[in-house]
Amino acid sequence: MLENINKYLTKNKLSIIFILIFAALLTGTCIWINSHNPILGHSYRDVYLYLIEALRFSGVEIGGYQYINYLSPLIPFLTSIFFNMGFLDISTIIIISGIFYFFAIAGMYCILKLKFSNKMAIFGTILYSCLIINLRWVANGTLDIPSITLVIWALYFFIRGMETNQKYFYLAFPLAVLGFFAKYTGALVIATMCLYFLSKQSIIYNLKKYIKNIIGGTILGIITSIPFFMYFFTNNIPLGFINQASEISSRTSTTATSGGELIGNDLFFYIKGLIYYIGSDNYIIGIIILAVIICGIISLIYLFISVLKQLYRENKDEASQISKLKVNNKIIYCLLTASIILIAFSFLTAGLFSFIYSEAIFFFAAVLFIYTMNKIDMNSKKFPYLGLNITMFALFFGFLLFFSAHLTKADRYFTAMAPGFVFISTLAVNCLLENKKINLNMKVIIPVILSVILIISSISFLTTDRSDSLVTEEQEVVKWFNNNTNIDDINISADRGPIYTWYFQKEVNYIQGSFTPEELNENLLNNESSYYIRLGDGLNLENYSEIKSFDETIIYQRN
Repeated sequence: MLENINKYLTKNKLSIIFILIFAALLTGTCIWINSHNPILGHSYRDVYLYLIEALRFSGVEIGGYQYINYLSPLIPFLTSIFFNMGFLDISTIIIISGIFYFFAIAGMYCILKLKFSNKMAIFGTILYSCLIINLRWVANGTLDIPSITLVIWALYFFIRGMETNQKYFYLAFPLAVLGFFAKYTGALVIATMCLYFLSKQSIIYNLKKYIKNIIGGTILGIITSIPFFMYFFTNNIPLGFINQASEISSRTSTTATSGGELIGNDLFFYIKGLIYYIGSDNYIIGIIILAVIICGIISLIYLFISVLKQLYRENKDEASQISKLKVNNKIIYCLLTASIILIAFSFLTAGLFSFIYSEAIFFFAAVLFIYTMNKIDMNSKKFPYLGLNITMFALFFGFLLFFSAHLTKADRYFTAMAPGFVFISTLAVNCLLENKKINLNMKVIIPVILSVILIISSISFLTTDRSDSLVTEEQEVVKWFNNNTNIDDINISADRGPIYTWYFQKEVNYIQGSFTPEELNENLLNNESSYYIRLGDGLNLENYSEIKSFDETIIYQRN
């Protein structure tokens, strides 16, 4: 395995050096900007939940917030290690989550190099690195980038295990487990790994060939998970991923009326947001890049259909072997068409029933597609990278399906789809450039121009001030409490409870939902709150009076 790594590094030395320097500069810049500017305001409440979980891991006892036990534990656990070393600061989780982006960029390059030339792999890596949706959510303490980083590497090592050295399985499965515990949605990588395995021509032969090391890698993955499960069981913490899956499943399966009309679920939310994810507010850049990608996809589809027609004309009277049966190739093509229809069906019906069924339909259809394609192109001469192409499509589409079915939509969820989207985009642009009508110079110039546009877009975004005045304001609120109260002897409720729980390192009752003044007053009394920190307009509360106001925040004290 080490010999293979050495050959790979030697062969691609200049490209790897460029990518590593680029990744280090970009990641370092993101970490520096986010750790030196107050960005964790209105849009980043979840980060404070992870900080509270990290405090618990580090030994700080904080009551309430039982739902924190359901959060993915890896990043809070890593953060707690540095908390115990004395680095008790928000910047700790920013740095830890940010470092993962360096490895995400490097991993994206490695996956692209499985198929593409250095030129196209570098273009695809720059596209991934400079997606504004990634830059918006990198190095801010959220879990999305760390999880997808581990997913990228788990899938990469699994593919290398299948293609070069089976010892890579011993890296793939532990990384898949860590990706899962970084964010539970990372479990989808297991399905894509299975899909790649099933993409090979002889499944039975491959099962015999790889089973020993796959089992070995799986055992190592199980061993990797033991510390997490031990923590859950010794602290009587329920398995959060089971609870989350059950909740999401029920929410997606109850979004339709009895007549079957979907309510409140925009299936095309992430498709419509592509321009924004590429170029943010700079729509022109997003439109240019997306237009090139769409042209490439059209070219790719046209080429795919043309090759299928050619193969059909050559082999239409022949029969394919399915198990012990010989089946006419017309039936094979019908099955191929059916698989494509099923893939579309799995998306268009997402949300009408549990996402589990939608995912099952999709992956069944993907396996059927690969199986029929292998029968059509028996020697893999026309589609030599079929398995890799479908696997990366599945990585994109599987996450798209899951998050589209889920009622809760958030732009940051696209970061999970980004690796698959970038692979498809690189494939599309590469197909466009392989057109014989495009001269050799243009085949070099186009990726370079697109890369420069993407880098300019990322620089423009990173130099935009994203500071949130609410962060400074909440720090002023904390100073007021420290100067005017004995914080250990009072009960506090707040609209942004997790934020103040982090600052005070004690439970602050979290006021969630909408209440009338009377209901809110009753809630505060039931929680025996001495103070209430409100975000928003003032209220007339029967038992509480306003004593201090800031720009957006008001402090109430019990009468």
